[in-house]
Amino acid sequence: MNIPDFTGERFVPGQGGAQIAYEHLHRYYLALRWAAGKRVLDVAAGTGYGAVLLSGVARRVWAIDIDAGSVRHAHRSCIAANLDFLQGDAACLPVRSHSIDFVVAFEVLEHVERQEALVAEMARVVMPDGVVLLSTPNKAAYSDARQYRNPFHVHEFYRDEFLALLNGHFSSIRLMEQQVRAGSLVLSRDPAGTEAEVIARPLCDSPVSDAMYLIALCSPGELKETVPDASAFLDVGDGLIREVAAEIGRLAREMKEAVEVRDRTIRSLQSEMEVEVTARDQTIRDLQSELAKEITARDQTIRDLQSEMAAEIAARDAVIKRLQADMEDEIRARDEAIRQLQGEFEERTRWALDLAGEVAARDDRLRSTNEELDRVAAHLAEIRHARLYRILCRLGMLPK
Repeated sequence: MNIPDFTGERFVPGQGGAQIAYEHLHRYYLALRWAAGKRVLDVAAGTGYGAVLLSGVARRVWAIDIDAGSVRHAHRSCIAANLDFLQGDAACLPVRSHSIDFVVAFEVLEHVERQEALVAEMARVVMPDGVVLLSTPNKAAYSDARQYRNPFHVHEFYRDEFLALLNGHFSSIRLMEQQVRAGSLVLSRDPAGTEAEVIARPLCDSPVSDAMYLIALCSPGELKETVPDASAFLDVGDGLIREVAAEIGRLAREMKEAVEVRDRTIRSLQSEMEVEVTARDQTIRDLQSELAKEITARDQTIRDLQSEMAAEIAARDAVIKRLQADMEDEIRARDEAIRQLQGEFEERTRWALDLAGEVAARDDRLRSTNEELDRVAAHLAEIRHARLYRILCRLGMLPK
């Protein structure tokens, strides 16, 4: 008989670990108190393990699931005279209205698109005085606090959202919370009765974490059924502890193997590092040798350049001295030429002054001569205009 693989979408007994088994089985054991002698509908029954538990106390159980493979497996493995398995959609139940005394729907609401229709269908098929028990993850603790996302969940609910949805279809609601807790179990070796107690306290000042799941008992009418103040499902076989111990052992073995691998890796890296360090040291020595050669060659080049520079400086100084001597000779020659030019200039200045005097004296003589000529000309003019001069000219005794 093939058992469906656990994928995380629906619980498969024996798979997925002890914690998820506690969560799912506890819900069905809790439901037994309201299923006794009733017509029960198990919505999204999966592989049928819970429907079998319900059939042990119920008048009749109808188990519905949308997955054909799960229904076929349940038909083959979960057999009881008062148990029937049906394939169907939870949002459109193939059941007559007001024909069911008790409806259970564990961890299905968050998986379907038509969530409002699913709740409406459960309210439709249950008797007016019947009850519906359903559960869903508390988003605040299941997803937000763990920063986790279940890929099979369409929409999860916060507490207020969940109650608002149920209030739209049921008149009476009793809300409970479910969470796997650590604790201690005391069992009597010779029990005398059925009395049991649950002591729920935090350890010292340990904070109380929010419940992972919300469970609601609902009715279209008045709820006559009571809910327990506390309900504990205790695994006397310590499956979760053994599972945790096995996981710790597995982690310890993996850690030991990881440490061994790490140590081998470290040794390998150390060996490689030693080889690399040796190669690096040899490279450093080679570089130091090459650097020493380069420094020696550089120092020789510096000495050669210094020698060449000293020769060039000596030659430059000799040229400078020669040029200074030539410049001094040129300056003396220039000064002598300047003195000669100054002498010539002074002599020419004196000659020019003398010439200017002579020109002035000549000009004075010319003015005097011109003045004398002007007097003579005036006198001659007077003579020519004289009556005697005209007579003598007519007589031919004087030139005209």
